[in-house]
Amino acid sequence: MIRILLADDDPSLLETGKILLEHSGDIEVVTANNGDEAMDILRSEPLDAIISDNQMPGMDGITFLKKVRIRFPDMPFLMHTGLGQEDVVISALKNGADYYLPKGDDPGSEFNELASQVRRMVKNNALERALHESEERYRFIIENFNGIAFERKPDLTVVFAHGAIEPVTGYSAEEINGKEISWDILVHQDDLPLIYDAMKEAEKDPSLSTETEYRIITKEGEVRWVQEFGHYLRKKSGRIHAVQGTIYDITERRQMTEQLIAQRDLGLGLAAARSLGEALELTLSTACKVSGMSFGTLYLENPHTERFEVVRSTGFSDAFIGSIRSFDKTTPICRTVAKGECIYSFFDEMKDFLGCEVSHARVRVVLVIPIVYNASSIGFLLLGSNYPEEISDSSLMSLEVIAFQAGNAIARIWVEEMLAEGERSSGWGDEIRSKTRVD
Repeated sequence: MIRILLADDDPSLLETGKILLEHSGDIEVVTANNGDEAMDILRSEPLDAIISDNQMPGMDGITFLKKVRIRFPDMPFLMHTGLGQEDVVISALKNGADYYLPKGDDPGSEFNELASQVRRMVKNNALERALHESEERYRFIIENFNGIAFERKPDLTVVFAHGAIEPVTGYSAEEINGKEISWDILVHQDDLPLIYDAMKEAEKDPSLSTETEYRIITKEGEVRWVQEFGHYLRKKSGRIHAVQGTIYDITERRQMTEQLIAQRDLGLGLAAARSLGEALELTLSTACKVSGMSFGTLYLENPHTERFEVVRSTGFSDAFIGSIRSFDKTTPICRTVAKGECIYSFFDEMKDFLGCEVSHARVRVVLVIPIVYNASSIGFLLLGSNYPEEISDSSLMSLEVIAFQAGNAIARIWVEEMLAEGERSSGWGDEIRSKTRVD
């Protein structure tokens, strides 16, 4: 239903106009005797268009038009006034009137024309609004699209790619779209068969769209997981000539899934472990896997020396381990660990924490995770990597869970060993006795 405001100081014309405009059934008319009354109605009721006379007591039609254009710049405004008022017509059109129709001797024909013009204008306004909203939605989608939209040939040559190309692949849009980089160069060689297998399945079923998860190697050499949704374009013969679709980076999601699996497997492994060495080996290997770091050491506190000493190591050279084999409890790294706090730092900046000058050509960043049991730090993990990537919150949380699992397992094994020896004191067993409150 189209709602029209009809403003005129002639009561008989208002009544006639209302009847004629509403005759078709798709228009509802609200009437006003002058510009002031019309403005009051306009402020209080939803309306789609205005038909107004010019010569009215108080606020005339031109003044009314000017006020309407300030508050409602897109409202269709049609001027319906007497003959011989060319100056009014010019002024009305200059001030934003959309249509002018002089009053004559045939109200039926005139209001039929006005109704037709109103319908056209209201429809155009609705189309323009819909187009604008569609453009805004499209702009929002494009600006917030965090994947890659692509078209690719069966040989994996990229026809076009758009979106988060550089954040996902490390390559610029120009490198990908300029055919400098073929998609098969990015895909991990072990995962290429997954893409070709998806195309083979699509060859068999023309209606099939595929979903494939595989790894890519970024420009920086980092391995990332992506999820590809593919729709296949075919020639008349039915052969696939292109793939269109979207690609999303799912590395963090995969990492979180793998972290949960790693925590579960570690928990099961630690529960079954019956020796300290087995528990330490399992803890260190899981921590390196979850963090993605290639180097790692595990320290435990020796209550006799009051030092944290290396009990397991992987990746580091013997010479390097020799320089950081143990730490006094008063060193900054141990004081930080005692507070239950993690450390993530460039290795070159770690000398203040370590309390000594050390270097390692292949280690650029270091992560330290306290191993806590019963609210006390009994050791810590020191992990190193050559890639200074920011560690994700989920990875850090997972490593803290792993350290917590390790703390409980180590304490349990110490107690079991102590009980198996007939509760004979054996160094670290004395310390853990107090922490586990074994009487």
